[in-house]
Amino acid sequence: MTDAAADIGAGAIIIARYGPQHLEALTTFYRDIWDGTATTESVAASRAREAARNVVAPGEEIPTWLVLQGERILGHLSTIPVQVQTSAGLRNGHWLIGFMVRPECRNGPVGFMLLKEAAKTTELLLSLTVAEASQRLFKAVGFAHIGTVPNWIRLLRPGRVLRRIDLDAVGGGGLPQIVRRGMQLAQLPGIADVGGMVLGAGISAVTLLRGGHASMRGIAEGLPTSAELDGLWGACAPSLGLVAVRDAAYLLPRYPHGADDAYVAVQLHTGGAVRGIAVVRRPRVDGDPRLRGIRVATLSDLVYDARRPDDGLALLAGAEQAARRIGADALLVSPSAAACAALLPSRGYVRFGGNLQFLVRDATRVLPGVSVLADWTVSRGDMNADAVF
Repeated sequence: MTDAAADIGAGAIIIARYGPQHLEALTTFYRDIWDGTATTESVAASRAREAARNVVAPGEEIPTWLVLQGERILGHLSTIPVQVQTSAGLRNGHWLIGFMVRPECRNGPVGFMLLKEAAKTTELLLSLTVAEASQRLFKAVGFAHIGTVPNWIRLLRPGRVLRRIDLDAVGGGGLPQIVRRGMQLAQLPGIADVGGMVLGAGISAVTLLRGGHASMRGIAEGLPTSAELDGLWGACAPSLGLVAVRDAAYLLPRYPHGADDAYVAVQLHTGGAVRGIAVVRRPRVDGDPRLRGIRVATLSDLVYDARRPDDGLALLAGAEQAARRIGADALLVSPSAAACAALLPSRGYVRFGGNLQFLVRDATRVLPGVSVLADWTVSRGDMNADAVF
C-alpha cells in the first residue's frame, strides 16, 4: 500500500458489487462527490430506471463496484450495459462510467482495485476517457488503446464566436495555421462582425464547392416511433461495423428530447421510410469558462446507412439547423467512423485534434477489428461523453 493510501485511515478495505444494502453509503458518496441534493429516494429511483434500461440483463441492477472502508465508500465504478454488434454476432458489453475515487484516496490502490474487479467479472468493457492517469490504469488491467476520437467543429454564428474565442484556451493549437491567423486577425477591434460575415460566407462557399450542400427535404424534428427506429437499425447496422446497438430499446430512453430535456433530435424521411436520425445535446447552462460565453452544442449520435452519404449530409444539415434553433454558436462532432468523418469537410467543419481516448478490453480476445478505430462507430453519446460544453 502506498503512502497516499495509508492516509485513508484505519479499518479493512474491501471491494463489493453494489447491492441495496449499500444505498445509504452510495447516497452519501453521491452527495460528497457529485450532487449535494441527493437522497436515498432519488438514488434508488435512478438505479431502478437504469435497471429497467439494462439491455444485457433486463430488470437487474447495472454492474457497479464499490471500494469500502466500513460504511464509507472510497471509490466507485459503474457501467452502461450495451449489446455490441460484431461480425461474429452480438456480444454483451459495458461502457465504464462514474469512475471516481475520493480525493484523499487517489494515487493509491483504490482505482486499480475497481478496474481489476470489473475486468475479472465482465467480458467486454469499453471506455472513453481523457485523463492520462485513468488511461494508465486501464492499460494495466488489459485494455487496448484503440485510438483518439477526433474533434470537428462547425461555426454556426461566426461573428459571435470570433468576438469571444480564445484559441489557446480551447486547444486551438491543432487548427491549421492559416485558420488560426485568419481568426486572430478577425478578432481585431471593429473587425469581428465583418470577419464573422466573411467567415460565414466562406463556410457556405466551401459547402457548395465541396459538394456538401444538402436538401432539408424530408428532415423533421423528433425521434421516430419504436417500430421505425428498429427498422432503421436493421437497415443501417450492416454498414456500421463494430458498434453498440442503437435500436429503439437503446435510443428512446437514452435521448429524452423535448423543451425541458437535454436533447433535440431530427429524423430523415425518404420514400416513406426513416433513413436516419441525428441527436444534438443542448449547450450546458453553466458552460465551460474557457469558452467565454460561446455556446457549443454537441452531436451526440448520428445513425444512418454509411453507404448513403447524401443521407449523412442531410442529417448533418438538420442537426446544424436544430443547434441554431436552441441558440448554439457552434456544433461539435466527434466521429470515429471514417464514412462520417469524410463528410465533415464538405459541410465546413474544421478538425482540431482530439483528447477523447477509446479503450477496449475483450477477455475472450476474439473481437474482430478490436485494434482499429475506423472499424468502430463511436460517438460522444456513448458512455455519456457528450456533456462537455
